[in-house]
Amino acid sequence: MHDPGTDTMDLAPWVAEQLDSAALSDDVGLLILSALEGDDALDEFLGGSGRLSRPERALDAAGNEARGTFLTSVRVEGFRGIGPATTLDLRPEPGLTIVAGRNGSGKSSISEALEFALTASAFRWAGKKSTQWREQWRNLHHDTARIAVQLVEEGSEPVTVAIEWSDDESEVDRHRTRTQRRGEKMHDGRGDLGWDGPLQRFRPILSYDELGAMLNGTPSDLHDAISRVLGVEQLTTAINRIATRHRERKAPGDELGKLRRELAEAAAALDDPRAAAVAPLLKKTAPDIAKLRGLLHENETADGGRMARLRELTGLRSPVDVEGARAIAKRLREGVDLLVELGNTADQGRSATTHLLEQALAVHAEHGDMACPVCGTGALDATWAAAARESVAEDRARLTARTDARTFMELAHAEALRALTSPPALLDHCPVAELEPALATARTAWTHWAAITRGSEAPTMTQLATHLDTGVGPLCESIDALTAAATAHLAEAEDRWQPLNSRLHDWCTRWEAWLAAKPLIDQLAEAKKWLQDNDLRLRNARLAPIRDGVRHAWSVLRQESNVEISDLSLEGSANRRKLRIDSLIDGVAAGGLTVLSQGELHALALALFLPRATMAESPFRFLVLDDPVQAMDPAKVDGLVSLLSELARNRQVIVLSHDDRLPAAVRRGNYAATIMEVTRSKDSAVSITTLTDPARRYLDDARALVLECENAKLPPEAMRRTLPGMLRFAVETAAKHGYLSHNIQRGRSLTELETEWDRATTTRAKVALAVFGEPRENHALDQWARAEYQKAALRTVGPKMHDGLPVAVDPRLATRQVTQLVDDIERTAR
Repeated sequence: MHDPGTDTMDLAPWVAEQLDSAALSDDVGLLILSALEGDDALDEFLGGSGRLSRPERALDAAGNEARGTFLTSVRVEGFRGIGPATTLDLRPEPGLTIVAGRNGSGKSSISEALEFALTASAFRWAGKKSTQWREQWRNLHHDTARIAVQLVEEGSEPVTVAIEWSDDESEVDRHRTRTQRRGEKMHDGRGDLGWDGPLQRFRPILSYDELGAMLNGTPSDLHDAISRVLGVEQLTTAINRIATRHRERKAPGDELGKLRRELAEAAAALDDPRAAAVAPLLKKTAPDIAKLRGLLHENETADGGRMARLRELTGLRSPVDVEGARAIAKRLREGVDLLVELGNTADQGRSATTHLLEQALAVHAEHGDMACPVCGTGALDATWAAAARESVAEDRARLTARTDARTFMELAHAEALRALTSPPALLDHCPVAELEPALATARTAWTHWAAITRGSEAPTMTQLATHLDTGVGPLCESIDALTAAATAHLAEAEDRWQPLNSRLHDWCTRWEAWLAAKPLIDQLAEAKKWLQDNDLRLRNARLAPIRDGVRHAWSVLRQESNVEISDLSLEGSANRRKLRIDSLIDGVAAGGLTVLSQGELHALALALFLPRATMAESPFRFLVLDDPVQAMDPAKVDGLVSLLSELARNRQVIVLSHDDRLPAAVRRGNYAATIMEVTRSKDSAVSITTLTDPARRYLDDARALVLECENAKLPPEAMRRTLPGMLRFAVETAAKHGYLSHNIQRGRSLTELETEWDRATTTRAKVALAVFGEPRENHALDQWARAEYQKAALRTVGPKMHDGLPVAVDPRLATRQVTQLVDDIERTAR
């Protein structure tokens, strides 16, 4: 058994059948079944493990059903109205047991002790505003406080649930709870029994307070009580599970949608071409993320466009700085001055003369002294050669100096021309209006700077030098001003754009993660919608067995009432959920329950409780009712006994009552029931006595029959014809009680035992079942029944009982012998 919050064993297969006809994908269907199975299963499924591969998994789990459980005893000591220990012994088998006692006798304390032992609470306490009900739990006449409940489960060893308090403990909740199966070690708490969930759902214990509160509570209370037993609260839990996961997983998308709208507004408000490019995309509910990322990348890497030109302007530099320009001008002037200093002699004539002297020196060197071959009058001798060599050296030095000066000036001129470049195309158009003045100034300065080389006449070196000196300052200043303005503007633009750019990149990353998760989120939404759309239909389909049970219970309980219960249905959700009960008065629809008397409301509450507490899915084969007949008229008490007797065919029904009308109705209707009496004496000493049980009832009827005959109120022939059958009922009833109780305590299945009992077709075979616990041959019973009264009793209730009691047999003796046989059967079976 499992906790109802996580147990879907009984509901998941049924929902799986509903899903078969639903237009849902397999994944959505499996998601719903995972949600029904529990939080772990749903999270594991959502995590991608897919462990719930087919609905059959849930169907397979349904085989783990709870076992039938019966009560064998409730022992109470020092609790509420009970002082010294007293024990309510019960037969762990189907049947009706009435525990009667006047108010204050301690019977309700037994019921509360049982409820507290199994559930750790009591509705009577929970329903009281005053704390007295929880505080005054110890008996005033006894120091030790203990509760011990013994139960048996089909297929398992008997189990004891024990609660103990220390002698000085005043808090009812500060106790120690232990459980123990026969032959096993003791455990703390009740967890190992697995009863917590079924006790909430099927709650087999109903106190008078709970009965009265059932229809007086809020509409949602009754709705929830019915939902628990149907297992349909699992639908609500599953819806909540799915809704929670859907909300959690959808939240990032909602947040990103809100953020996208904020980013779209921010981009639209930003005077930036990059923002203007992405703003239209961000206005869409589902932006093209690839295109958006492409734009962001393009904005960062593009060569053209306003921002690119703005970046180029920040890198704009003058073709020459001030120092460089002035250095070139200086070199130009130095070249001019040097050429002037070296004179204006024709370089070519001077060079020819020098060359002629060099040739004459070569002739002289080769041929020696001679007359001058040019003029014929002079002499080429040593003196001449020395003078000529000196003159050649001077001329060569002067020529070299002049050539170097001219080269120096030409280089300076070339540098000047390189510095005097035309304005770059970057200055043709201004990327932003704010920079137009600075750019115009720079463009004008640069144009002026380059204009000296564009005229029809080339400037002199001196003019060029002067232009370099005077023009470079304004040029550099204007360009510096332009680049500073561009840098400032770009920095301002980046300061505005980069935060948005960074947010856009982050949004894209998160949106892509959201898109990857969205298919599963859509499945969650689809699963939630299907469950919500089908919630009431599923609930009311599950309600059908309860509805039929309530109608039947009411039909038995209502007796002379002219009110009919026409329909039950679960309606609404959340705070508006309720159980609608439609009623008819003499066939006419009535407005709710206001037409019912208090006794009818009481009976209706029972009619609602009994079907859900006795559902086949419940592991508890016992039902405990405390004072259910209050406010009922005699006719409804008769109806209650009839209904409880019907339930007692396959349930252990225990009714505690201070009202003698219930035992009287049992006697009046000749129902098979065990009647016990609870009495209280001094110092809260409570004793429980069995007044009658079904077998004793037959024996009492048999003695009454003999007495009537002796008093001449019944003909002897009629008495002798009837008496053996009545005695046989007593023997077979005692045998069945003994057989069932003994074997159920051994863990055998009630269904199996009922089948085995039905196969025993003779009284002797049934007695053998009780004595030996299993079928035996006749000779085995003969070995057991050796006493003469046993043999005589078996003859009385044997096959010849149909012929009546022989005249030779004393009816009083026959009754006494059968009574002794019944005693023997009960002792042996125990």
